[in-house]
This record gives sequence, structure tokens and C-alpha cells, in this order.
Amino acid sequence: MRVNNGIAAAHTFEAVEWGFIVMTQPMFDEMLRLSRLVVAKNAALISLQIAPSASAEEIAQLLLLMQFCFVSAHEYSHLVRQHLEDYPPHADVLGAVLSQAQEIDADGYGIYHDLPYFFSGAGRPLASRLLNTSSSKSLDSSILSCFLLAGMIQFCARWAGKIQIESDLSTEHPPLPLRINYMTLFVEMWCREVGGLPTTWMTDGTLRNYFSAAAGLFQPEMKTAWDQQIAWLKSPNGENYCAEIRKGIDRLRTGKIEP
Repeated sequence: MRVNNGIAAAHTFEAVEWGFIVMTQPMFDEMLRLSRLVVAKNAALISLQIAPSASAEEIAQLLLLMQFCFVSAHEYSHLVRQHLEDYPPHADVLGAVLSQAQEIDADGYGIYHDLPYFFSGAGRPLASRLLNTSSSKSLDSSILSCFLLAGMIQFCARWAGKIQIESDLSTEHPPLPLRINYMTLFVEMWCREVGGLPTTWMTDGTLRNYFSAAAGLFQPEMKTAWDQQIAWLKSPNGENYCAEIRKGIDRLRTGKIEP
């Protein structure tokens, strides 16, 4: 959707029996710009670790597609998980934590929707063509790397700019560091329980490299509060806040709150 205010955003809403997902043109343009920029600024990382035989533009196009799929699947998840209902599931139990737990729940459900598309669905031959590889093992590794990098780009783009240091349950969205953490946990869970893929990337420095590549796309003045927000999340108040969010997510995903 074209907009006049230049805001990069996506929304979902219902009208009678129909559900609609809307993404603004500035968000799509931002996805393409950042995809091309991350490839241009991290040539060694891309060529040595992700896609040695692909061109810069082909990798950027795949990162664009993966960002688009992640955002649209997140919004789709709000619909199918009944987050938009007048009385959504577990609202009476979760209270103030509901909205933020729904956002992370939608991230996880969207990831579980996207990964089968790229690993075993119609997205796989497309990724194979863009990454210029037909080796099954190499393709699996490259798809996973691109998906993680695309997720980092998308969340860092939402993070850059003015943010609130101390978070509370009254805001609609949880802090971006928390969403990045859960994104990697959801991907790791899918790899381990569904995809049968290695998960050494969780601890071998891969995630740090991908985050650095994504974070490096933004000017220092757009990231001045990042360290402060992370420090708050590690403080006693922040840990209590994260515990409440975790209980809410457990309730939405399992129907019960873990002790």
C-alpha cells in the first residue's frame, strides 16, 4: 500500500468474514535497500559463509523475499491465532501481558510457517536458483543463514531510532532484543524438532556475526539506546519483566503457564 507519511509498517485487520494483511510501500522499499546494503557491506561474510556462487543482487533478492515472508507470516499468524478477536484466547488469564505475548507468538508461528516453505516447499527451488547451488546440504545451510540474517535485518530496522529503555507490559510490542532472542530460539526449535538440521550456529558465533552485519547497516546515532535497553533487560526489573512475558508465551503456545 502506498502511503504519504513514509512510515514502514505492516498491519492486519478483519472486515466481516475477510482478513487483510497490509504492508506499506516504504517498508518494502526499506527491505530491498537494506538487503542490498548488507550484501555490499559484508562481501566476505556473504561469499565465504553463505553463498559463494551467487551474485550480490541474487542474494539481496532472497533476503528481500525472506523478510517479506516473515512479516506477512507474522501478520497472518495474528489472524489464524485469533489474536484479533474481541475475546482472544487466554485474555482473561494473561491480562496486561497479552498483547506482547501475542506478538512473540505470531513471530514463532510465522517462522514455523516460513521455514517449511523454504526448506521443502515452493521456496526451495527459488532459493536454489538465487543462491546458485543444487547441493542439498549446501542449500540447507545457505537457506538457514539467509533466513537468520533476514530476521536480524528486519528486527534491527524496527529497533533503529527512538526507543524506550525500560519496558512495561502496557506497551503493544515487546523490546526488539527480546524478539530477536525468541526468533533464534524458534528457528533452533524448528531445526531440531522438525527440520533435522544442525543447531551449532546457536553457540559458535554465527548469530553474533549476523547480528553485527545487520546492526552495522544503521548509523551510530540511531543505536545510542541499544546498550542501555539490553542492560535494563538484564537488570532485576528487566528479568522480572522477561519472566512475565515468558509465562504469557507459554500460555499461548501450550495452553498452560509453566512454573
